[in-house]
Amino acid sequence: MKKFLISTAAVTVLAAAPALAAAPDFQSIDTDGNGAVSFEELVVVMPDTSKDQFASADLDQNGELSKEEYDEAVKG
Repeated sequence: MKKFLISTAAVTVLAAAPALAAAPDFQSIDTDGNGAVSFEELVVVMPDTSKDQFASADLDQNGELSKEEYDEAVKG
C-alpha cells in the first residue's frame, strides 16, 4: 500500500509539472528584437496558442504584443 501511495504521489507531481512551468520570458520570444512579439514569434515557443488567444491578449489590436500585454496574458 505504501508503494502505491508513493507512486501515485509521484505521478501527480509529474502531471502537474507542465502547469507549474514558467512562461518563456519576453526577450527570448522577441527574436527580431523590435520590442514586440508577433504571433509568428509566439507560436515558435508556445505552439498551442491560437490566433484568437493572441488577438485577445493584443489589447491595442496592433497585431503584436508589447511586453506589458504579454506579461498580463501569461499572468492569467
